[in-house]
Amino acid sequence: MSKSPLNEEQRTNKVRDQGKPDGLFRAAMDTIRHSHSVGQALRTAALAAGVMTDATCYAELLSQFYVTTNILEERLNSRKENSKVISQIAELGYHFKTGYEQDLKALVGDDWKTIVSNEFMTEPAKKYIEQLQQANDVELVAASFILWGPLVIGGGAALKPRVKKSFGEDATNVFTDVVGIGRGDRRKQFIECMDNIGDQMSPDAFARVVAASGTFMSLNNEMMMAVKKNPYWLKYVYATVGVVFVVTATVLYRRKNN
Repeated sequence: MSKSPLNEEQRTNKVRDQGKPDGLFRAAMDTIRHSHSVGQALRTAALAAGVMTDATCYAELLSQFYVTTNILEERLNSRKENSKVISQIAELGYHFKTGYEQDLKALVGDDWKTIVSNEFMTEPAKKYIEQLQQANDVELVAASFILWGPLVIGGGAALKPRVKKSFGEDATNVFTDVVGIGRGDRRKQFIECMDNIGDQMSPDAFARVVAASGTFMSLNNEMMMAVKKNPYWLKYVYATVGVVFVVTATVLYRRKNN
């Protein structure tokens, strides 16, 4: 008898349990449990609302994580020579910024930088960027867990085929480093990196990473809720609803007066 597929909560718990008992990875996963569930619900709602049917909608959502990841990776690069914990994160070798940029160009064209800065920037993204610019090393560890983790250990590999089907191969560059052979090893390496960093921290620093993880996860959700674009086809739905309403009202009026 084949096993039933795991639901979202079960998959999250399975990943969480790969961390060390009492380790940083499990502690961070536990503190974001509620916000992560909210985030999954928001992503599901976004998919249901048609984000995968309209390149502009997807680009707007993607840009929220581009602008924040861009600052995170700048900060990691500037701190890796002077911080032992940041150097360990940098050694993972991820540079998602470039993939995001290539995808945004494919989705909205050569003027993508202007569009991202002027049309797609949300207030939660601005708040997130400000916090990252001022973040200390402890907070940068947490931000790496939140902004890199979903791609490395989360649903990045599962999302790529959907993006490819909707918008083409040129819009899937952000997934390049997290799909294909070695995915399990990369997940294990990321989890072990977080736990090793936690082992080197004082109890106070450990607790601050966990708390900051919750803060950044909440900002992730705020960004998703702040996007403003609607699928291109929604106007036709509104038009259809309007026509149906007018026709129905006319029929009822005529029945009443006949």
